[in-house]
Amino acid sequence: MPVTVAVVGMGPLGLMALKNFKEDGFEVRGFERRHWVGGLWKQSFDTSLSTTANTVFNSSRFRSAISDFPFPDEVDDFPTAKQMWKYFEDYCDAFDLRPRIHFGADVQTFSRKHGKWAVEYVEDGTTHTEYFDKLAVSPGSFVIPRCPKLRGIETFQGTVLHSIDFPDPATFRGQNVLLVGFHATAQDLVVELAPHAEKVYIAHKNGLVLMSRYTHDGKTYDQAQTLSVLFLQIFLTKWFPRVWDWIFDTAIQSMSKKAYPHQRREWNLSPAPSSTTSPPLIADAIYPFLESGFAEPVAAVKQIKEPNDILLTDGRLLKDIHTIIYATGYESAVPCAPPEYNPYPVPDEAPMLYRNAFPLHGDAAVRESLAFLGQGGIAFPGFVQFELVIFAVSQVWRGKAHLPPLSEMQDWHQGHMAWRRDVIGRSKFDTKLLPVLLRLPDQIEWLDKAGGTGVFAHFSWFGGWFSWRAWRFWCEDRRFYRLCKDGLCSPAVWRLFNMGGRKPWVGAKEQIIRDNELAEKRREERLRAVEKTQQGQKDK
Repeated sequence: MPVTVAVVGMGPLGLMALKNFKEDGFEVRGFERRHWVGGLWKQSFDTSLSTTANTVFNSSRFRSAISDFPFPDEVDDFPTAKQMWKYFEDYCDAFDLRPRIHFGADVQTFSRKHGKWAVEYVEDGTTHTEYFDKLAVSPGSFVIPRCPKLRGIETFQGTVLHSIDFPDPATFRGQNVLLVGFHATAQDLVVELAPHAEKVYIAHKNGLVLMSRYTHDGKTYDQAQTLSVLFLQIFLTKWFPRVWDWIFDTAIQSMSKKAYPHQRREWNLSPAPSSTTSPPLIADAIYPFLESGFAEPVAAVKQIKEPNDILLTDGRLLKDIHTIIYATGYESAVPCAPPEYNPYPVPDEAPMLYRNAFPLHGDAAVRESLAFLGQGGIAFPGFVQFELVIFAVSQVWRGKAHLPPLSEMQDWHQGHMAWRRDVIGRSKFDTKLLPVLLRLPDQIEWLDKAGGTGVFAHFSWFGGWFSWRAWRFWCEDRRFYRLCKDGLCSPAVWRLFNMGGRKPWVGAKEQIIRDNELAEKRREERLRAVEKTQQGQKDK
């Protein structure tokens, strides 16, 4: 009989898991409490995280696509939220996943009974329980809104809310709004508030690096991380981490200054924490509002001065603030997990998981049949980094890859926590690493091996030099080999090779070539448009 698998949550990661588990021969079923797929990419006004009307994805289409499902040609270089949601809808239908999804099924909890996973869910007010051999839980990385306790907030006579509860932006017409926190969410809110609010202040405690979506030569910024650069990054991060931090920060700061040469000192964006642990803000959408003065970065909040004034840590007093909105992010959590299997026994800390996916449970049967998706992130753009986790989980469940003994899993976790403490200790800023952040070399090498992608065996400095596969590939098609290694790092490269486990995608080579051609075509079009604009300005 086929092995049965339940996937809880039909956001992007749950969808990818459903498709890959189905492809690998499992009898799989998905559970989604809402009535659509794609998770936060469909704007909603319920109590769940979702995009705003004008959200734009921070990674380019060239790096963001699922490895065997390219974006349609008409999609922007940086997809809009509406384009992203349609993309996941199309993915669902292209692989005939919809009949396997139970919509309107709100999973409450799960438990281990008689060697099976009992998944308990509520539908139309009635509780149901179904049983499965394997269970993958995909709640997303950002679940519980984080709301700092501002001194004196109880005296504030305006409106206070978290960004998750952001209503129709017309609600703020004519208001002075204070955003607490400065990153992607703050940018989205500024764009939404611009047609309505009078003024927006953005309170922040640390500096921030601003980057543009495009480099000076017309490429999307994330094209800089070719496979060759990735392997250099892995080598330096593993053996000379401080050297890599300096190289990366220097490069990012240079890009920031070229893109935005007139950043004002009073914004207090510099100095900023290292970009290796505190990601830069892709600031194309917000920067015009910073320049115009509509949105103004200010110091952190010290306390609320009743009824509507805000005292900042630099002594400045903001008067007549009508609304405070927390743009302070979210804590990772798995709400449906019972205490025995909860990966976050300490809230807002790194999860108690091996590779941020497998439980550190005393029962081997639990370790080999339960997985948490979306709880591990590395410095690699797009959805592929999460797809690789799904590859690895599927290979383990198929018996093609194997988990180490519990003691080794525990040792890995202790080493991971020590690395996190070291990174935080080296920082001069009051920063907190994302709970899901993992060390790049350790994680991506394991994912490549466990997931059976063959990328390291064919390209890396470490395995490739001594690999007969790499030499054969190079001899048979040198031009394509160089394109893979030094051209655009297409997501399809992770589907290129047959390593005897997971099946490769027959369209991978064609897609890699097409991705490179399209990226170059759009780069040339962009440069011509810029040149035309500059010439028009000169003619005036």
